[in-house]
Amino acid sequence: MYRSVRTLRKARSILPLGQEPSSTVLPPTVTVVVPARNEEAVLDNCLRGIREQTYGSERGTSSDAPALRVVVVDDGSTDRTGEIADEHAAQDSRVHVVHSDGPPPGWSGKVHAMHIGVEAAGQPEAGEWLLFVDADTVLAPELLSKLLGTAERADADLVSTPGGPPENSSASWPVLMPAGLQMIGENADPLGKGSKAFAIGHCILMRRSHYDKIGGWASLSGRRNEDIAIATAVRDHGGVTRVVEGLSYVTTSGMDPFKQGWGSFRKSFVAGTNGSVPVLLGVGVGQIALSLASPAMFARGVRTRKPGLIALGAIGWVAQSVSHDRTARVMHANPGLAPVAPFTNAVFGGSRCTEPPRWCAARPVGRDARRPSERGFPFGPARVRRSGTPHRFVSRCPIRAVARATPGQCS
Repeated sequence: MYRSVRTLRKARSILPLGQEPSSTVLPPTVTVVVPARNEEAVLDNCLRGIREQTYGSERGTSSDAPALRVVVVDDGSTDRTGEIADEHAAQDSRVHVVHSDGPPPGWSGKVHAMHIGVEAAGQPEAGEWLLFVDADTVLAPELLSKLLGTAERADADLVSTPGGPPENSSASWPVLMPAGLQMIGENADPLGKGSKAFAIGHCILMRRSHYDKIGGWASLSGRRNEDIAIATAVRDHGGVTRVVEGLSYVTTSGMDPFKQGWGSFRKSFVAGTNGSVPVLLGVGVGQIALSLASPAMFARGVRTRKPGLIALGAIGWVAQSVSHDRTARVMHANPGLAPVAPFTNAVFGGSRCTEPPRWCAARPVGRDARRPSERGFPFGPARVRRSGTPHRFVSRCPIRAVARATPGQCS
């Protein structure tokens, strides 16, 4: 019951998405970085959503200094991901593509892709913001303006919002997501308090000044739970972090089909425990035991006709159901399974102990089928080659600009 009460308290601390930022003569530049590996099924919708953002319309889309610029990192894709990114770059001068062969030793794939995306964007501008968006995520046209306005009003240096379910979403949302949000919330705080700050990697907006202050992604090169890691780093360097409820403006297909949702949570747990099998099993079995304790107590009370056990079991059961209902609504998932929350929570515990069940096998798309990458270069499409330690960014623009960076550098 304590876990359920704490979950309800933390859910209330999530900020509602506010209005657009106060009008300025020249809105600050926002650089969007999209890591993508083997994302041909979802990348087109993601980039269309970004290009259709209403933010910065005062500066236009074809000016020399647009308010919105987009860097896509094609991280060694073996499908049409790179071609799709290049097509968008050909249609929109704000979009730039970086083609990478993948991360060097010591880097996780997504972190490296986001790192080279920021590097390719060039030198920071005054007041600039960075927006990191997963390739399986689609933004509504007003999202960026509202998210930036919310960050300004909260005086936050990093805000993030999870993506909501797409149409015809899988059982991942009502079965796994409520317990998943509860578990993440137990280890990280939406207000940035405690040992870790909470953030959701689907969509992270942060001040570039704070990105540089923490040493950028280079300081987190080997991390796989990069969303919580960067939020915690910003908090530890004096920044303010908040989680925003923007699910009406952000959708993600990263939890569908069910196998992919199961695998996504398991991958997060493996990263959070450094792959420790004993810890994964212990926490998974503990989750199952705690979840089923209330119905077991209730059933035993009924069999032995002990009102005390019946009452305790019922209270624990109801507490889990109320928590499930609240977290499901936060994530825009169907709360209809709230009455059987102890059992869905137990199923979620299984995601820590095992690979996805065979009965839910399906061809993965999006996040599980790729290793992150991005696409951006301020001058034009670029190729990032890996040979030994140095990484070389070579633009294909007429001016043939060249920049160099080693894996340990981040400016």
